[in-house]
Amino acid sequence: MKKSKFLITAVAALTAMSMAACNSGSVPEGTTGAETTAAADGTTESTAADGTAESTAADGTAETEAVDPAIAELEKTEVPEMPELKDMGHIKLVDLSTITVETAPKQVVDEEMIDSQIDTLLSMHKDEVDEAAKEGDTVNIDYVGTVDGVEFDGGSATGYNLTLGSGTFIPGYEDQLIGAKKGEKVTVKVTFPEDYGKEDLQGKDAEFAVTVNTVSRTPELTDEWLKKHAEDLETEAKTVAEFRDEQKALLKAQIDYSYNEEVRSDALQQIVDKSEIGMSDAMKEYAEAYVIKSQIDSAAQYGFTLSKMLDMYGMSVDEFKEEMSSYAADYAAQRMIVATIADEQGIKATDELIDKLVSEYSTLSGQKINKVMLIEQFGGDAVKEEAVNNAVFQYIQDNVKVVEKEETAEETEAAAETEETEEETEEETKAGNDLQGEGGFKTKKVEEVYTAPSDEETTEAESESAAK
Repeated sequence: MKKSKFLITAVAALTAMSMAACNSGSVPEGTTGAETTAAADGTTESTAADGTAESTAADGTAETEAVDPAIAELEKTEVPEMPELKDMGHIKLVDLSTITVETAPKQVVDEEMIDSQIDTLLSMHKDEVDEAAKEGDTVNIDYVGTVDGVEFDGGSATGYNLTLGSGTFIPGYEDQLIGAKKGEKVTVKVTFPEDYGKEDLQGKDAEFAVTVNTVSRTPELTDEWLKKHAEDLETEAKTVAEFRDEQKALLKAQIDYSYNEEVRSDALQQIVDKSEIGMSDAMKEYAEAYVIKSQIDSAAQYGFTLSKMLDMYGMSVDEFKEEMSSYAADYAAQRMIVATIADEQGIKATDELIDKLVSEYSTLSGQKINKVMLIEQFGGDAVKEEAVNNAVFQYIQDNVKVVEKEETAEETEAAAETEETEEETEEETKAGNDLQGEGGFKTKKVEEVYTAPSDEETTEAESESAAK
């Protein structure tokens, strides 16, 4: 299994900032502190100061379970101040001009990519229509499912948004809603597949009493429609042509982001591997606390305590600490490299560098962000640090050799096979050693493992008996 390093590139930091902003409301409603909500069964779990974990069932009863004292101690981890450069240890940097990074040529934004981007945006802003539903439309429905005249668990929902032709529900369900209009009631008759997830419904005939609340359709992009939805789209474009230019700029920024991240990450790892680095005890202590706290905070953000997370992956406290120690060594080395280059090149958090960071973040996010907004969101110290990181990594990128290399057909095929093999391996071992934090602790992204369901996804889970 390929091991991914704990990277601190400025581009990755920008992504972390973006994720923090986007996920600020991702924790289930009503959740505070260490409390988490398990959406699937309606239970909640929280860790008390004495190390006990309390689970509250859907019926309101509370169950208290003891937590390993070692885990409780880890959850109290506090990150000390990062040492000054002189206290970090010894470092002798490799000559950056000897570093060569190979990468695929940067992708060029074409009209097809712009069309695809706009189609995606339009599909997210469908307009209600007073017409018969057709494939591709989204119908908002209430439904009650029965088998032999008896309602079954998970077969009912209200206010559910279903896109016709999406294949979300079992075969035949969506087809029977094509042609329905707002306010109409439709009886949908289907047969559950023989291999359906719930054994008691396999092969059963079912009826769904469906009420169509609304029919919404993807609009045609026009100047008039654009002006009407400018606020929702967060755009200042007044015409379709201006909007296309805006989306082209956004796509280019995203491509630049990915390209720069790849170059900088590769370069940084080579610098770590080829430099002489000896870290002080203070630096080791800081780095270990940092990666442990990052992992715990990332898990909590997606609704999991450390105890629950380790239990999910069958990992002991000692294995977790050993894993974190390995990543802490990488992280500490990278911090020392960044601090050393910043010192040698006289890079400081000037207004100019902060303005550049704000500009790049605005372009990448497609939103108008100013310095004050960024500081209010993440804090002045964090913004200053990222401004320095950004300048250091630009310096690295400017001073290493970057070779753009087209992949041969054989290399492309080999890479695809390798990726497929790695995905299969990860799936087979996902209950074992895959344990990653938001900064890059391991092979799986934390979003893939811990993402809290949206309201719509929760509704889907609750109505799983009607789903595919």
